[in-house]
Amino acid sequence: MPTVSVAISTWNRAHLVGRAIRSACAQTFDDIEVLVVDDGSTDETSTVLAGVADRRLRRERHDRNQGISCTRNTAIRLARGQWMAFLDDDNEWAPDYLARQLALAASRPEAGVVYCRARLRDIPSGSEHDDESGLYQGRVFHHLVGGWNPWMSATLIRRSVLTEVGGLDERLRATEDHDLWLRLALCTNFAGMSDVLLTRYLRHGTQLSRNPEFRLRDVAILDAKWRTAITKSCGRVAYRRWHLRLAGYAERLRVEHARGAGVVAYVAAAARGAGCLSRHLPWSAPLVAELLATSIAGYRGGRLVRQAWRQWYRARQALGFPAIR
Repeated sequence: MPTVSVAISTWNRAHLVGRAIRSACAQTFDDIEVLVVDDGSTDETSTVLAGVADRRLRRERHDRNQGISCTRNTAIRLARGQWMAFLDDDNEWAPDYLARQLALAASRPEAGVVYCRARLRDIPSGSEHDDESGLYQGRVFHHLVGGWNPWMSATLIRRSVLTEVGGLDERLRATEDHDLWLRLALCTNFAGMSDVLLTRYLRHGTQLSRNPEFRLRDVAILDAKWRTAITKSCGRVAYRRWHLRLAGYAERLRVEHARGAGVVAYVAAAARGAGCLSRHLPWSAPLVAELLATSIAGYRGGRLVRQAWRQWYRARQALGFPAIR
């Protein structure tokens, strides 16, 4: 039985999945199996997978596309390792990623999830920076509600804990990781390190996490699923802010995607988003103002309002006012 089962889900990314597989197979810790689940690809993915000669590679294929949650659950069912490591097909690990994550796990035996930080590389601009989000330990439920979210490809998860929580919710298409972290946080400890061991590539093509329709549908599912638990554990204000973050990001994505459909569609999407988010006032005031400005003056108007809000917030911090929570 291998120590780690590496799960790579892929769909129509023949040009990327080979890099992810090489990243997994080149690990300095080699007591692994690599499970590649092809979610019904119609490109040359099968040819790429057939060309990989590594005894640790196991291939599985869905006859039709079923979504990322389903492919990851397939990998969990097939896995034999003590730990699960999910590597997105457009990301790659440092060669010592698994070795250092397992060392952290050995030093924190109470943790069912260990994680590291990532380098974010934007493909269109060529810019990159290290993710500097919070580094939280132990029970992290309230941090997740507060907006923190570890990268799926930057974590190791005990397979027994994954099985205990029932894997991923297959109804979710773009925020399945957030839901999984919330459920894991209720039953196990997290352990994190500041080491940057993952490279995450952004905006290189279609990405499910940036699909506005998937996001909007997921918001309704997550709200029905978590409203009571979050309100009970963290309070009603925390719940409303959590819901606003999800809804606000989805509405921004919808407006962003509408830019290519013409002025009328763009303005209509911005106005609709402002209306939807107005129910979250006063916390949604910056977003509502930005989208209203976009609906009136276009992209530049929305950008000016967003910049004005940022300047106001920075000035408020400089004057010593407490952070808005």
